[in-house]
Amino acid sequence: MFNFKLLKSNSFIKFIFFGTVITILSNSSLFLMLLILPISLSTFLSQILHAFLGYLANKFGVFKSKGNPIAYIFLVMVSWIIQWWLIKNLIGFGFSYLFSVLLVIPFLATFSFINQKYFVFRK
Repeated sequence: MFNFKLLKSNSFIKFIFFGTVITILSNSSLFLMLLILPISLSTFLSQILHAFLGYLANKFGVFKSKGNPIAYIFLVMVSWIIQWWLIKNLIGFGFSYLFSVLLVIPFLATFSFINQKYFVFRK
């Protein structure tokens, strides 16, 4: 059973704060890139920006742990594939780019937090 206390923890609140700022930056770049680049390249580039800023924020501000950069890179690659696949399919169902991206964000945020807490930045 999923532990909902985890989502009320101080680290999750910090994760959401830093993640919100970083997500606004990376998804703003994603929206712009989707106007001129293919979905796969747009999501890939926005994930690189998000990953770099996210690793720094989570290393120093959320988990305060060196972390495992290889595990983080793997998580970023898996997240990119999930993001690309979900956005592509939602657009295929007729949803707009904006709605598709906004729909995917909460799922990816929860997925990312759990994996970072228990695998990337575990103490």
